[in-house]
Amino acid sequence: MQPTKLIAAIEPHQRLFIYRHTAPDPDAIGSQYGLALILKKAWPNKVIIPVGAVPTPLNWLGDPETLPQSVAPTASDLAIVVDCANQSRIAGELPAGMTVYKIDHHPNREPFGTWNWVDESYSSCAEMIYALTTLVPAKLKMTPAAATALYAGLIGDTVRFSIPGTTTRTLKIAAALASHGVDIAAVSYQEMAITPAVGRLTSYVLQQLQVSPTGLAHIVLSQAKLHQLGVSEAETDAIKALPGSLTTVQVWVIFIERATGDYRVHFRSKRRPIDSVARAFNGGGHSLASGAFVPDLATVQQVIARLETED
Repeated sequence: MQPTKLIAAIEPHQRLFIYRHTAPDPDAIGSQYGLALILKKAWPNKVIIPVGAVPTPLNWLGDPETLPQSVAPTASDLAIVVDCANQSRIAGELPAGMTVYKIDHHPNREPFGTWNWVDESYSSCAEMIYALTTLVPAKLKMTPAAATALYAGLIGDTVRFSIPGTTTRTLKIAAALASHGVDIAAVSYQEMAITPAVGRLTSYVLQQLQVSPTGLAHIVLSQAKLHQLGVSEAETDAIKALPGSLTTVQVWVIFIERATGDYRVHFRSKRRPIDSVARAFNGGGHSLASGAFVPDLATVQQVIARLETED
């Protein structure tokens, strides 16, 4: 499906619902709201709704005052799902029979929806949303608010241009977005800012991280420990990249107990692909950054053992 066909798909629909994945990061929120703002400018008479509340750590992104979220979707509406590889991870319900357009930069192992525009060569979904505007510039116009949301998503997924997936195209798109009035320093500050509670969490992770002779690091964060530190589950996203700052760490995995009793798993690596291990535990993602959910501590130990033995 060519991305320009999205324009034709939008035209007959009066209402558009933009979805993203659960437990969103800056790229998910930035892509969702950036696209919503761009489409609202192009079709001011349409109802365009980003689905799902913005979590507190990311509440500086988005524009909930002008983008209503109280309308329920129906099968006759159009859904656009951004930055979500698996249908089970979509934040919100898709009515049966709804036309769905998927825009994503993760491996397309689950091509759900009516149409798919998936391109792994992009470092972030935000890059893809910007690219869409360059394909139909007469219709899709950038705004300062949309550019800020997309820029935040781009630097979030590239960890401020530090991951291997960062390309010259990434840097060119970042510069192009910045030219639309993005306050670069303010966005960078927001991406780096941590609360005192997250500061305590950061200290705890660095002190308690277990690092094997092979360079595999892991830590388990229980609900009791999060409560003791005064940290919410959403705030733990701030430490996903932290273990990789240590010179002794090559691969790291963070297990976060959820209120439901299972564990959210963050897989990260500097060079060695780890997505196959994530897939073995019903997860997935990029070769160097993946995620999964596991049911209990016994499975946590299985994940660690698998990472130690798999090349």
